[in-house]
Amino acid sequence: MEENKTLATELLHEVKASAKRWFIIAIVELIAILLIVAGFLWYITLPVEEYTETIEQEATDRSFNIVNGGDFNGGQTEGYEKLQEKSNSETEEVVKEFDDAQ
Repeated sequence: MEENKTLATELLHEVKASAKRWFIIAIVELIAILLIVAGFLWYITLPVEEYTETIEQEATDRSFNIVNGGDFNGGQTEGYEKLQEKSNSETEEVVKEFDDAQ
C-alpha cells in the first residue's frame, strides 16, 4: 500500500511539473502573438512617402515622346494619327499644334 501512495505522489509531482512547463510555454506563445500583432499595427500606421518626378524630353525629327502614360495605341499617338490624316502641305501646321499642346 505504501508503494502505491509513493507511486501516486510521484505521478502527481510529474504532472504538476509538466503542467507548469506547458503553462510557461502558453504564456510565451501568447506574448509572441501579441508582439506580432503590435508590430503589424505599428507597421501599417507608418507614414507613406509619396513623391512625383518630372521628366522633360524633347521630340526631334517629328517624333513623339511618351513618358509614363499618354494616349498610346499600337505604337501611334493620337497626334500621330492626325498627321497621317492630313495632307503633306498641312503636316507642318499639325506638328506645330501638337507641340503647342504640350
